[in-house]
Amino acid sequence: MFIGSKEMSLDRRHFVYGGAAAFSAIAAALVGGGSPARAQTYRADEGKELAPGVRAVELGKGAAMIPGYKTVSLIDLVFQPRSNLPVGSMPNAMICHITEGELMVLQDGKEFQAKKNHVWTCAEGTKEGARNDASALGVMRIANLLTA
Repeated sequence: MFIGSKEMSLDRRHFVYGGAAAFSAIAAALVGGGSPARAQTYRADEGKELAPGVRAVELGKGAAMIPGYKTVSLIDLVFQPRSNLPVGSMPNAMICHITEGELMVLQDGKEFQAKKNHVWTCAEGTKEGARNDASALGVMRIANLLTA
């Protein structure tokens, strides 16, 4: 067999196709057999009620390696359809992410639509509120960056 021969390129092509198929099978196994990721579902009474139809579900807390922060925590805010969380002052810096549905967010007087997978940040003291105008559940995951 010579490099560049018809036999060699056939072997190389089969190797590439076989490798791609093997990679696809491994990737599918790692992400759950290729099924789409699903958001966490919650009971209507789970977590702590913050406002009518809005509940906070604590997910976990741990030490932070980020300079200036001692602790991080994850919380899901679960918005029932047509619910509203009034504007309030953020007690700490945070990263927010919509994991399910969509919300209208009012941040420091500016409104924006946050659809699934939208990510934004808040600084300590930011004024923010959110509402779910949709007929489906909305979930905002919050990563709290805590100094204490």
